[in-house]
Amino acid sequence: MDRATLALAEAIVPGTSTIPGADDTTVREVTELVSRMSPKLARAWTSANRALDAAARLRTGRPFHALSAARQDALLARWEQDPLFRTPLALISTVYKVVHFDAPHVLRAMGARPRPPLPVTEPRWAEQVHPASSWTGGDIDCDVVVIGTGAGGAVVGQALAERGHAVVFVEEGQLYHRHSFDGSMVRALARFYRPAFSLGNASMPVMMGRMVGGSTAVNGGTAFRTPSWVLDRWCEEMGTDAFTPSRMEPYFERVEAHLGVGPASLRYSGPLARVMQRGCDALGWKHGQLIRNAPDCEAAGFCHLGCPSDARRSTNLSYLPPALARGAMLFTGLKAERALIENGRAVGIEGKAANGASLRVRSRAVILAGGSIPSPLFLLKQGLANASGQVGRNLTLHPSGIVSALFDEEINGFDHIPQGYGSEEFLGEGLLLLAAQGAHNIMPTLFPSTGHRLMEPLSQLRHVASVGPLAADATRNGRVRGEVRGLPFIRYTVTPADVARLKRGLVLSMEMLVAAGARRLYPGVFGYSGLEPQQGLERFRKAELSASDIALGSYHPLGTCQMGTDRRSSVVGLDHQCHDVPGLFIVDGSTVRGPLGVNPQLTIMAVAARAADQIAPQLG
Repeated sequence: MDRATLALAEAIVPGTSTIPGADDTTVREVTELVSRMSPKLARAWTSANRALDAAARLRTGRPFHALSAARQDALLARWEQDPLFRTPLALISTVYKVVHFDAPHVLRAMGARPRPPLPVTEPRWAEQVHPASSWTGGDIDCDVVVIGTGAGGAVVGQALAERGHAVVFVEEGQLYHRHSFDGSMVRALARFYRPAFSLGNASMPVMMGRMVGGSTAVNGGTAFRTPSWVLDRWCEEMGTDAFTPSRMEPYFERVEAHLGVGPASLRYSGPLARVMQRGCDALGWKHGQLIRNAPDCEAAGFCHLGCPSDARRSTNLSYLPPALARGAMLFTGLKAERALIENGRAVGIEGKAANGASLRVRSRAVILAGGSIPSPLFLLKQGLANASGQVGRNLTLHPSGIVSALFDEEINGFDHIPQGYGSEEFLGEGLLLLAAQGAHNIMPTLFPSTGHRLMEPLSQLRHVASVGPLAADATRNGRVRGEVRGLPFIRYTVTPADVARLKRGLVLSMEMLVAAGARRLYPGVFGYSGLEPQQGLERFRKAELSASDIALGSYHPLGTCQMGTDRRSSVVGLDHQCHDVPGLFIVDGSTVRGPLGVNPQLTIMAVAARAADQIAPQLG
């Protein structure tokens, strides 16, 4: 066991009298996890740990592992505030937190209760699902091949299948049923998610689903309509009236009816809803239950790790089954490698399974619906549809922060809907405040702190409430440039305007929590752990923050294959067809002009429903 690595893990997660700290088992499991991901990454991981161990000499004259526990904790606290050290420390500590707090014995010590999986009956439509690695039926001919099964692909594919077209869905990930959603964060990240980080003045994870259902199967189920002023902005920017609120209304209604969209249950939203009610009422802010596509939700688990009760109507439950029942086919574990082009027109795709088997699907139309990061990567790899030079550009990430607070009353957020309540009071200025309750193995990752500063709130987790402010991007400066060693290369700058908006969102969240009775604040900002409600909040208001000070995440990437009427500044037209490649359509978040300021799931679905009306006449 490497002494440097073990010392860091033990200091980052020291444990409490009741919660086990990190140990050699944690280190071994982390090493195994990183090695499974990539041998090259494993070597880099070991080097990063040893580099931090050696860096302790700069301040103490001794390596980290040779310091006393007290001096190690003090040095970690200093590194959390050091611009040079906090990013590598945050990356390393996040990995240790994810693995350690996912361990069953640690979860039991924190009071987590295992939930037995619900039984699953194989549906009849499953006969239309084919693992690509075992397919022996040869190449396929169809009317439409759809790459991706998330909010865009499943909706447009189902609508076309309903019109009688032969549809084939191609999905890189696998089909998982509810018994696979066991609440493990490690297994969820390995099975259900696509690894991606933005690089720039602040690195942040970009969370995207890689499974049948895409991100709709691993999100909070929040179903906001596109704000009217955003639709008006689209019309103005594109010189069209195709997206006015009145013309989009039927599509929103159609999708909402299909998904059973309605307000979250107050009963299952839990005490955090009451906290937000109290705080917002005291400040005169509007607030309410969030609209979700989970009509039968009874808070059975953490939504972002997969719904274990099938209450959330993700596309694998709502749109794909009726399409498959009408004869559509779904190939799982098949990565679309390239589009087949004949005489300048897209006529199908070629995909590859994990075992190296290839499959060609020939079609009259190709619909690319991989999402805002995979779709431009697919096009850039083949040099397609980029006469405008806009493929991969105009990316918005809708960065989100987090604030947690300690209350006298029990919150028990892990027993309730993670995202069931919120405030739209500041939506007009680009800020949305949402409940952000997490499971026992999720909550440690919400705190950027390490050592005893981390264990303080975790030891009182039953009394912790969390709110996530989401900030609309000030610019569309993000760009997907390609892949490096199999990972997307994403550049994104958090501008000074973004930092100011994010800080305002954090301050507003803290003000609301204090008005509701919080007695200690834990903003997701390095160096600001455990603030007193009054003096601490005032100190935070006066702080000058940089982008890298804030622990950020992104769940809503948009805009990398922008729609428009001008071929010089857009990738697809109003009918979603690529300007440069007839027969190739893009129907996902990449065509949506961000930022929206709200969760984009319903927007992408409504736009996809409209896209089906545009594509169907071209199929005859």
